[in-house]
Amino acid sequence: MRVTSRKKEHGVEVYDAGLNLVRVFPVPPRSTYREPGSEGHAVTRSLDRLVYATDTAVLRVDPDGHEDWRFELGERGPNRGVAYTDVALSADETLVWVYAPNTMADRSRPDEWILLDAATGVPRARHELTTTGHGGDQFPLRDGRMLLEVGEGQDGISIFLAGPDTSPREYGWGDRSLISVSPDESRFMTVDHDQEDMRIHDFPSGEVQLRFTVSDFGFAPRDEVYFEWNGGFLDEHTAIAVLGGVNDQAESEDEEEWWQHFRIDVRTGEVLGELNVTTIDQYDLQVLGDGTYMITDTDGTLHRM
Repeated sequence: MRVTSRKKEHGVEVYDAGLNLVRVFPVPPRSTYREPGSEGHAVTRSLDRLVYATDTAVLRVDPDGHEDWRFELGERGPNRGVAYTDVALSADETLVWVYAPNTMADRSRPDEWILLDAATGVPRARHELTTTGHGGDQFPLRDGRMLLEVGEGQDGISIFLAGPDTSPREYGWGDRSLISVSPDESRFMTVDHDQEDMRIHDFPSGEVQLRFTVSDFGFAPRDEVYFEWNGGFLDEHTAIAVLGGVNDQAESEDEEEWWQHFRIDVRTGEVLGELNVTTIDQYDLQVLGDGTYMITDTDGTLHRM
């Protein structure tokens, strides 16, 4: 079961399969560059426990916000920069995986990928990373392994794969954003850091199976069109690519952004046409892997399509 949750100013909202609001976990406001607060979070399938990060710790709490445990990451130093800690639960929910951007947090130690016992918060493994990351996104796999994308700003993006008992393997590209893993976990999707192409890779080897440029979607290379860092696998055989651009407004100095969603057959590479859907921004649509996707209405209501 995929858990749907989102962080709002009043806390982390948790929804059931029908997108009915179940509860709201009280957490500190979002962390910002200058003001500490809450960062990454994950909700258990029972919907009654939340794991979340702050600028100094990782916590597991009950629905009232009472702590089950707390794992200290340490204070951030005076030369800290943009640094957001990410947390994710393993597929069997026995481990909490933590990406800690220690370098940018000025903790005087390298970035780490930390595995905590989900029941107790006790560390099970700690891996030093060579990244200088601002933040990370994690993708749990059914066999207990985890994929991690670390964003390093202008220095690019690093992608790692590790298991509970194995050291991280870095894919080594340094310039690709990890977007999605297919429902059968045989493929994954990346977008170029400069947004110039999208690729479908074999998992776990990373070998490129398909590569797409904007011309594959009917745009001329000279058009100012690019791939958004969004999309993913609608189902086992179909992916969604999001392309965007900017329209100049002739009568003003403003520029209007636009974006479109396209369906792709990942077996053949055929572009199946546009997905006719309106979203509030380029990153709103979330594919669910079962042929459906989720979008947000202008009033904030979630819809499954």
